[in-house]
Amino acid sequence: MTSMQSKNLHFEPLTAAHADDLFAVLTTPSVLAFIDPTGKPPTLEELRAEYAARASGPVNLITPTEKWFNVAVHLKADSSKAIGRLEATRYSKWGEVAYLLGEAWWGKGLAFEAMHWWHDYLEAVVPGTQWWATVHPANQRSIRLLTRLKYEEVDSSRRPKLQSYDLGDRCFIRSDHVKEHTA
Repeated sequence: MTSMQSKNLHFEPLTAAHADDLFAVLTTPSVLAFIDPTGKPPTLEELRAEYAARASGPVNLITPTEKWFNVAVHLKADSSKAIGRLEATRYSKWGEVAYLLGEAWWGKGLAFEAMHWWHDYLEAVVPGTQWWATVHPANQRSIRLLTRLKYEEVDSSRRPKLQSYDLGDRCFIRSDHVKEHTA
């Protein structure tokens, strides 16, 4: 099993209990601006239900091989409260990744550290998967992060049916898979 920690972070499977920590962190206008066009945050009860569903795994499978991976992110120095979450859904030979960290932890290199660890973890549990990510076009921080993580932008017409895609999003694929998908 891959270690559930990186240099500064500790990771644990996401559960409904994490909603209590993450509600205030992930329902701020700055975080919602890029993930929810309505800007209306979920209620704490809705977030608990969402995280319980994530912990249970997929119900309506898109493919028979669909797998969900969700972890809460904690600072090692203070593991009492979660600061964000990582998620991935593998459909077959491809999947989607995403991350959310509270604004207080932006610009500190923690998202890069978390996602770097996340890719290592995912490669250990579902090797050879072609990873995709979608980003709101105004989210320059995430675009730079994906570039640092060796993702390359791909025209949205060449993407698989990404569940996280919203009209106008920019689509990225991990660069070690670009040639095989766009050739």
